[in-house]
Amino acid sequence: MNKKNYIWDFDGTLFDTYPAMVNGAIKAMKELGINVQKEEIYPIMKKHSTRQLVKDYQLNETEFTPLFHYYESQSPKLSQPFEGTKEVLKTLKKQGASHFILTHRLTESTWELLDKFQLSEYINEVVGIDRNFPRKPAPDSLNDLIKRHQLRKSETIMIGDRRLDIEAGKNAGVATCLFDNDHVLDDISADYIVDQLIKILDMTEK
Repeated sequence: MNKKNYIWDFDGTLFDTYPAMVNGAIKAMKELGINVQKEEIYPIMKKHSTRQLVKDYQLNETEFTPLFHYYESQSPKLSQPFEGTKEVLKTLKKQGASHFILTHRLTESTWELLDKFQLSEYINEVVGIDRNFPRKPAPDSLNDLIKRHQLRKSETIMIGDRRLDIEAGKNAGVATCLFDNDHVLDDISADYIVDQLIKILDMTEK
C-alpha cells in the first residue's frame, strides 16, 4: 500500500471515545425521560451512529444532540487515543504523509482532545460536523478535502471503524481501511482491514 494522504475518522478510530459517547447518550436520553443501559446502545453507536440511536428510540434530534454533545464533553477523561495512534501518525508524517480528520463530532472538541495528548502537530486539518457537510457516507466532505488540498485519489485512503466511513471513502473514489478492534464488523467490505492501528505501518511497507 503506497499512500500519501490519510483521511481519518476520529471517534472509534484514532481515539477510543465510545465510553464518553455512550455516557453522554445515556445521560441525554435520561434527561429526555428514557432510561437505557450501555449494553443496549453501544452496539447501535458502534455499528451505525448516534443518528441511528435517534431513529431507533424516536428521539427529537434537536433536543437530543445538544444534550449529547454537552454530556459527552463533560467526560473527557473517558476519551483517549488508541494504542498505536501517536506512533502511526508520527511515523507516517515522517515519511511525508499528510493527515486529515473527518468526523461527526465538533471541530473544536476534536482539536481539544488532539491538543491534550500532543497530537495536533501531526494533523493538517480537522473537518467536523459544524462544517455543515452532509454526513458520511455522503462523499461531499472528502471531495472538498481532496479538491482544496489537491490530493490524488490514487494516493489517498479513508480509515474508519464503521460502515459509513468505508462507504464514504468508496463514494469518493479512494482506498478504504476498516479498523475493527472488536472483531464485530465482518460484514463490511474494505480494501484493507486491521484490528490494531500499528498494523497500518506494516501495510505501508508492502
